[in-house]
Amino acid sequence: MLTAASFPPAYRPIRPVLPARLREFAALLTRGPGRSAPPTSPVPAAARGAVLVIPALLRADGQTIGLRAELAANGYAAFGWGLGADLGPTPKLMAGVEARLIALSDIYGPVNLVGLSMGGLFSRWLAFRHPARVRQVITVCSPFRAPLDSFWLPLRPLLAVWPIPGLEAMAQELEQPLPVPGTYLYTKRDGIVAWESCIDRRAPQDCFAIDGTHVTIAIDPSVRAIVLERLARPL
Repeated sequence: MLTAASFPPAYRPIRPVLPARLREFAALLTRGPGRSAPPTSPVPAAARGAVLVIPALLRADGQTIGLRAELAANGYAAFGWGLGADLGPTPKLMAGVEARLIALSDIYGPVNLVGLSMGGLFSRWLAFRHPARVRQVITVCSPFRAPLDSFWLPLRPLLAVWPIPGLEAMAQELEQPLPVPGTYLYTKRDGIVAWESCIDRRAPQDCFAIDGTHVTIAIDPSVRAIVLERLARPL
């Protein structure tokens, strides 16, 4: 069981080792990138509130169709972010997802945020910017702890050319405790990001392990079960 002492406070996540990366590649070849069947019915009224689901890096709303369909079937008004492929924290995407949250919360009240991988970093950023508009944040294999040093490729060399100044300061902000309730899913089989970067050691009771790989999180039944359970909890 994960506890607050699972790794020392000074621990800094490191990039996944080669065998873990190869396992992700094998999963991608055998199971595909995780796009599931589209919903068969329209989004229902928000009997249980609204959920904004944000896709992983280089993925768009097609990745989260199946998850959103299951949320809708359980009484939630589930929405994609409507911004195309997730290319990371570009000015256009940050402004767009912020506007999306504001528009949804104006209609439905505080919105539940569910982010897959990079989508979870967007979710945390939104919670810090608009805590009154966010009910809770659920991140799935999202490396919010030392994000610049957790990805399988080194990201720090990109800081000098990325179109947003202050990206390192933003990464440090994402590590801070959320101003709203949070849930953190991770897998120790992760070959894309360091699994230790996806958990909050200050809240071990809110960290949940899954058995699959990073590239299959969108179609993982355990992910959907945990997301539904945490959305339904009283806050």
